[in-house]
Amino acid sequence: MREPEEALSSYLPINPFAEDEAGNFDNSAYQTAIACCADAILRMHFGERLVNKIFGRNLQSHAAGLVLVMHYEAELGHGRRPTLALIQQEMGRSRTLVAFFGLLRLAGYLQQEPVPHDGRSTYLVPSARLSDGLRQWIVHHARCCEIVGFARPGLADRLRTDDDWFRLYIGHSRRLLAGARAAMAGDGAWAWFDRFDCGDRIGLVLLRAHYGAGEVDATGRNWAPFGSRQVASQLGISHSHIRNVINQAQENGLLWQDRCAGRVALSPRFLRESEAWFLTFWRWVAETAAEAEQHAAAG
Repeated sequence: MREPEEALSSYLPINPFAEDEAGNFDNSAYQTAIACCADAILRMHFGERLVNKIFGRNLQSHAAGLVLVMHYEAELGHGRRPTLALIQQEMGRSRTLVAFFGLLRLAGYLQQEPVPHDGRSTYLVPSARLSDGLRQWIVHHARCCEIVGFARPGLADRLRTDDDWFRLYIGHSRRLLAGARAAMAGDGAWAWFDRFDCGDRIGLVLLRAHYGAGEVDATGRNWAPFGSRQVASQLGISHSHIRNVINQAQENGLLWQDRCAGRVALSPRFLRESEAWFLTFWRWVAETAAEAEQHAAAG
């Protein structure tokens, strides 16, 4: 078994960005990573109307994530098994969560198990379907960690293929989840998108378009094609919702749009703040792996 220091070195951040002679950082690794992230995450959601309906808002995704984190914490022996009361205690919004978990049960993402000696409570037991969805999602982000240099090659494949390591990783993800929840309650550009139904997916469509084919005009704006009807069809949500998000984003200075030409240009603020968010999140993903590996090495 490796010593803790050696184990941690496999996942602790390394220097991902090279500094040029002028002191500027080359973010080409980020551009590669965000393009990879957008493609992978959008593939999970395009054509999945039910998934986008159930997990369209960050509250639902965070609640489902907390169920999985608590479930694997309990398996590791350092936490309580999830119940509705415990989730509500941490997240609030009791009526919304009751309805959400009822929908998860109907859709086969969640089961219930009686709590011994407590006729009023039941444990929330995540199904393989819910666990597999989180696993696929975190593997994509771990791959981005590798691309930007926050984790050495191998983290994503290990999460994908090693069941015990995946459970250990999620069982140490509470701080990762708490950080994401706190950030998405803030006022950053990405948090702004994330407050809408499927807002994160709309944001990824925009970033993928920006870092793909585009046309830079005389003002430096990079115009990229954006078809709101196509995006609405791919996500299984209304066209009016897409238009509402894009119009409000323009009003908030996050992008410009040319509806006649079917194109958008992202503002420097949106690009800067979304990059800051993803780099922060990917660093947390790598740090969670280091924490889990330290636990494994010590144990």
